[in-house]
Amino acid sequence: MTELVALLHRIMEIEWREDHDDTLLHELLRCLKGLCTTATALKQLNEISPTLYPALLAMLFDEEHKGPSEFTTRELIIEIIFAHISMAPEEELETRATQLLNYLKDPVKEKESSTVPFILQMYQPRPYQVWCKEMSNVTKEVFWIFIHHLNVVPVPPAPKDSAKSYAKTHFPGQRAIVPAAPYVGGVEWDATNYLATHIDLLNGLIASLPTREARNTLRQEFKVSGFEKLMGHLRACNPKYYGAVHDSVKVWIGAALEDDWDVKTVRMGAGDGKSAVSSPVKQSPKKKAELAPQIQAPKFDLGLSFDKEIGVGGAKRDDDDWI
Repeated sequence: MTELVALLHRIMEIEWREDHDDTLLHELLRCLKGLCTTATALKQLNEISPTLYPALLAMLFDEEHKGPSEFTTRELIIEIIFAHISMAPEEELETRATQLLNYLKDPVKEKESSTVPFILQMYQPRPYQVWCKEMSNVTKEVFWIFIHHLNVVPVPPAPKDSAKSYAKTHFPGQRAIVPAAPYVGGVEWDATNYLATHIDLLNGLIASLPTREARNTLRQEFKVSGFEKLMGHLRACNPKYYGAVHDSVKVWIGAALEDDWDVKTVRMGAGDGKSAVSSPVKQSPKKKAELAPQIQAPKFDLGLSFDKEIGVGGAKRDDDDWI
């Protein structure tokens, strides 16, 4: 494992990787994921996590998109990070979750660090925007599958065993194996599985916190960073073909309901059920109606049938006719 991780760091340090480097990176991550099933490797993984996880996330969230392009490779990175809490003893969950949350937070840029503190207080902090952007970029790459806007995620059944702890009740578990089908293995399939793995990590981090107050504080940070709006958009994919996304969202809903957290946006979408105030329709100003031009021709009265003094109907006529 030491040799594998050392080789992994050498590959990550390559500025411009070739195709064979990405292939080797993928296989290394697969080997590392396989080792995560052994107790000895998990212990060593916990020891090297302060250096390994930030390096993996920096490659994944790189602004210049120097990370691996394949969804399956990117998913392996999240699965290895998720193993840090999914394989941990329950008494260590909070410590490890806090550690991962520090790695997942947006990096502090040089401009922000030099800003006057009272100016920073004017803005609402959104600590996980980079993580949320990584997921939203995936939805843009496979935008054509999010077309079922009337989907409503059903509320999962209440947990039967009330004696179980919150972490054991709402921690993401293994999903059922999907039989081979025409839609399995395509780019949409890989993309949605990658998104579901991200939501699993998010659900695991929330479930790892011991108190309702701490969990809802974290939910609020995720909400202002854009996660709830994003999950409300994810519900628009077909639940039959992309069940992993819907399963992970259901886990989030069930855990949130137990903590009395509003789940309407995630279940129905950001704009459903809200009275939207429409902006006034701009219309071009109406022009004043103008009468059609009329030609006023002079009347020629030659006095052939009318008396000069008496006009039509007995009315007197003026003597100053011009003709």
